[in-house]
Amino acid sequence: MLDQNWLNAITLNSVDTADKQRRAFTLFTMAFFAIVLITSLVLSNYQIYALPLTIMLVVSDVTIVLCMLYYFRTGALVPVSCIILSIILLLCMALVYTGGKENTALYWLMFYPIVAYVTLGLKVGSVLVAIMYFSSLALLFSPNFGQAHYGQVETSRFLASFSLVILFAAISEYFRQKSHQKIAGITLIEKRDALTDPLTGLANRRYIYEHIQPRLEAEAANYLPMSVLLIDLDNFKSLNDSYGHDFGDQVLIAFTSMLHDKLRGTDIKARYGGEEFIILLPKTGLTIAHSVAEKLRAFVAQKQIPYDVGQSISITCSIGIASLERGSQFSKAIKHADENLYKAKAKGRNLVVSGLSEVN
Repeated sequence: MLDQNWLNAITLNSVDTADKQRRAFTLFTMAFFAIVLITSLVLSNYQIYALPLTIMLVVSDVTIVLCMLYYFRTGALVPVSCIILSIILLLCMALVYTGGKENTALYWLMFYPIVAYVTLGLKVGSVLVAIMYFSSLALLFSPNFGQAHYGQVETSRFLASFSLVILFAAISEYFRQKSHQKIAGITLIEKRDALTDPLTGLANRRYIYEHIQPRLEAEAANYLPMSVLLIDLDNFKSLNDSYGHDFGDQVLIAFTSMLHDKLRGTDIKARYGGEEFIILLPKTGLTIAHSVAEKLRAFVAQKQIPYDVGQSISITCSIGIASLERGSQFSKAIKHADENLYKAKAKGRNLVVSGLSEVN
């Protein structure tokens, strides 16, 4: 039985971060060149540019810089990308309207679809690319609109080239996204498998230390105070020797089912190794944890596990408990719970030992 609560906590943050860095690098490379170009134009032509044009260029320059600073502060890539690409879209359309130097404005439009798709993905990128495409059509085929005149051959060749750039950029981004999703899915499955005990479907020891321990400090309010239960199935080695390893596996699976029956969905359950299990009870003090452990111990002791036709056996468990108040003391709490587990086994097994002190 797989416990989906803990499986859903395993994500691919590193993969998502790498993809975000790729998109951010593309955007800010374009933004850097835009800032350099706009600043150069303003400094070299402010005396001959009309005042509204100069103001528009300066405002665009400042806005792009502010967007970049906002991203570095918040990490909000999508809204920042939309604003910067919208500004560049307006500047490109203004360039097409005026014609640019020696009527070369159309050449500057070619890079835009690539950056839009790489930065914003296929869906959002297509919206901005469509706006640019149809705005260009309107400017090119409106004879009484715009300051520049583009020849018929130049216009037709530009539209053909621009359409091909859009088509290939869209196809490339579509299959890049598909490939990314497929690789991410495979990686996620492999990562979950590495953190799952294959026999019981529970989390394994590695999951506890790689995913839970760091969160105890980063998200302390969601977990602490926490109680740690270390559980050992009594005389499990003798059971394996007497009934065989296959039946031993059945016992481990049956015990896992008991854990699901008696514990909350928010409780973190993992196979710690061999016949040992670890249970983490978030937002639970020592007194309540002792009561929960005692009920679990009694429940396990009265359950019968079928062995053969008409035959069954019962098992018992010993439980050591420690309380955790600070995430940085997790290892110390584990050690304390292990010491209490040893005491429970030394006193005859089938016992719960929590002690009186908490880990502070």
